[in-house]
Amino acid sequence: MAGNKYGSILSLDTNNNRDRRAELDIYGRVSELSVSTDEKIWLVTAMGDIFYSVNIDSNWHSLYMKSESGESLGLNDRHLERISFFNKDTAILTGYISADKPGFNKSGYYLTKNGGKTWSLLDFGGDSWIYCAFVDKQGNAWMGGSSGEIYYSNDFGQHWETRNSPYNNTSRLHSIFMADANTGISGALHNDIYGTDNNWKTSYRIESPLDQLLYSTNKSYGDAKIEKIILWKEYIVVNENGYIYYTKHDKIAWQEFPLNIINFELDPESDNIFAITDSLKVVSFTNPDSFQVIVNNTLPTQPKDLKVVNNALYILSNENELFKISTNAMTHVIPYTTDNMIDNLNIIKAGNDIAWGAKGKQLYLADRSDMNWYRENVLHFHIENIHLINDSIALLWDGVSNNYIYSLSDHEAKLYLPASPLKSFLTSPVKTVTINAGSMGCFHHYANEVCYERKNDTTLETTASVTLKYQDEKISKFKHTLSSNNLNSVLAQINENPGAIPDIKDFNITEKDKEDYLKLVDDQLNGKHKNYHEENKVLDKEFYYAVPDMLDTISTSTLEAVLNKQEGWFSTTSYWSGILLINETNDTLALTKNYYVETIPWNLPWRVEYHGQYFNCYDIAFSQLINSCIPNDFMDKEVYSNSLFIMKLADYLWIQEKLKR
Repeated sequence: MAGNKYGSILSLDTNNNRDRRAELDIYGRVSELSVSTDEKIWLVTAMGDIFYSVNIDSNWHSLYMKSESGESLGLNDRHLERISFFNKDTAILTGYISADKPGFNKSGYYLTKNGGKTWSLLDFGGDSWIYCAFVDKQGNAWMGGSSGEIYYSNDFGQHWETRNSPYNNTSRLHSIFMADANTGISGALHNDIYGTDNNWKTSYRIESPLDQLLYSTNKSYGDAKIEKIILWKEYIVVNENGYIYYTKHDKIAWQEFPLNIINFELDPESDNIFAITDSLKVVSFTNPDSFQVIVNNTLPTQPKDLKVVNNALYILSNENELFKISTNAMTHVIPYTTDNMIDNLNIIKAGNDIAWGAKGKQLYLADRSDMNWYRENVLHFHIENIHLINDSIALLWDGVSNNYIYSLSDHEAKLYLPASPLKSFLTSPVKTVTINAGSMGCFHHYANEVCYERKNDTTLETTASVTLKYQDEKISKFKHTLSSNNLNSVLAQINENPGAIPDIKDFNITEKDKEDYLKLVDDQLNGKHKNYHEENKVLDKEFYYAVPDMLDTISTSTLEAVLNKQEGWFSTTSYWSGILLINETNDTLALTKNYYVETIPWNLPWRVEYHGQYFNCYDIAFSQLINSCIPNDFMDKEVYSNSLFIMKLADYLWIQEKLKR
């Protein structure tokens, strides 16, 4: 059975059963989930915040750290990573913590002996960002990180000594696991795995999966990082650079599990391994060849961290949602608190009597008389825009590709396909078309713009292109015309089939396009024209050379997957392209494309906004028209390219081919 994601504790308005619990405001990165032996759950952040819940279903609270004398400890420049529990009362809190008391080196840690009620800031004798820690019930603890040192305590974390680490501040210690007080294993950044039989007095190197050529790498920084490593029965299990393998300890021969797994955690009581598959199923291994599915439900989101306590698997998701899984039971909760009111919503739209609001996947309502928000629903998608039809019905846009209609009569979000969304705009001729593209970062602001104005019933015209660098404006001669008939025809096609995926034939790929694509392949094979995010890209020459002959077989579903691929990158530099159309009634229609590192060729899909409604436009004819309307030196002119589009297709097809293998 799946648990209610609202949890069992509701903060309800006694008159109308309204859920007014606020989402836990988690700012900063959460790296790990911490669970004490009495199943109290803790989250700590890179911003120095600490949150806790008595159990999986309970209300969440913020913890303001106090010393044993009751003095507030403040932030102390702390970058918190994890709490490691010896038992329900005693734990150490580690990360990058400034120990600024006299006699301390730069880094310290916190110790509690009463379940987190009070804490002591202590010195472990080193100066290291602690990347990993391992503790046992007997009071032994090991930790390490950026310095490469291994620190050991045998008195529940009160005093520490330095062991004989095989690592240094270049390799760094990234994961450590101990089977008992003497036998352990650890891993570091640069393909290093070491074991010990005498509590790190001495150690021995173990061949890694990369050493045995089970995957390839370009040897960039952190490219062969040991993410996680454990000892399990007579086996070693490792996650190296996202690849998970196991081997017998006495004969190192790494191999894959029978299922594709993406994360794992040992249950020390049963000596079984919990694992998450690439299809987000939760399974348990009794040995590498024997497993069972624990629950029929799949996880709705990717796992970030796993912990096992009292034979139950606890999961922290990438969206900071929590799961508790035991045999045939899954509890799924979002951390809520009654300590704060619901506020700081990303979107607010006011109706006549009711206001609608959203933040992430949460949909809220409030009576306009008091604007006291309450939870209406938690949806399966993030809400990027709300367009009110009336007080009871709204269109919700997910910011990716879909609209949903939501009604308070049935409290459901149903997929909505807009019908003739541009009908009103097309009743009047277009009088101006403004095309712009630009880039902004910490130290630059650059943009291009051309503006076409209606000359007569059949033509729009521009005479100049504008380049903007910060406040400096440069105007270049660019005389060009745009056919009103061509523009209206393209817009009419978008209006008739909004969101339609093109056919491969619509791209009009020529033999010249194919030749240019093969030149791109050759350049990448020779290490040219690779962006930093493509450092690990390895081309199979035979496969990539064969792609032009596959083009006639490309399905619409494949094109849809390629065009809807999410970027997955963030940068302080952003790029945009935008088209603003204004008709004779001064009605406006906007199409935009925003990205950080790379866009899909032809800038597809465009995000269309009209009268507060959004939809995706995949119309290649529109992009081809825009390409014909901008000068050659216009920013991002190069993305309007069939050769680049074939490369994107090839990258996708190659990934699918590797999955088959």
